[in-house]
Amino acid sequence: MNRLRLVMRVRSLTRDFSGSIFREADIIDYLNEGINRIKQVIPHLSGMTLLLERESLPILLPEQYHHVLSIYSASRCFGQDERHYQASTFMNEFEVKLDELSSNIDNGIVTIYDTDGVAIVDTNKNDYVVDKYFTKVYTDDEVVG
Repeated sequence: MNRLRLVMRVRSLTRDFSGSIFREADIIDYLNEGINRIKQVIPHLSGMTLLLERESLPILLPEQYHHVLSIYSASRCFGQDERHYQASTFMNEFEVKLDELSSNIDNGIVTIYDTDGVAIVDTNKNDYVVDKYFTKVYTDDEVVG
């Protein structure tokens, strides 16, 4: 979905069909804020660019997850309008779908491709602290392990 369609989707989610409740500039700002939130959570998508033009696409983000940007933006619009129940409902939906995307990427279900069609591989390995104390088996007479 390009930015224009995402804005229309936000208007649909917020029932602002006439465009008289929420300014388009605010909706676009919230869409870009959603991109920054996604980049914050999923390092694979750190190369995403903001939606600056009408026809801009959220590159790197798989197409089946484009709509999460409109969910985030709708949540922020409702928060701006002090409709906190709707805001928290949409934000919860966004966070659940973001967690799902992150898990799917980590588990290899969803592959992220760059603009050239090459799969992006995360080279950052998790660093774990190993504590040998908890890996030893203790008996009454001696320490085995």
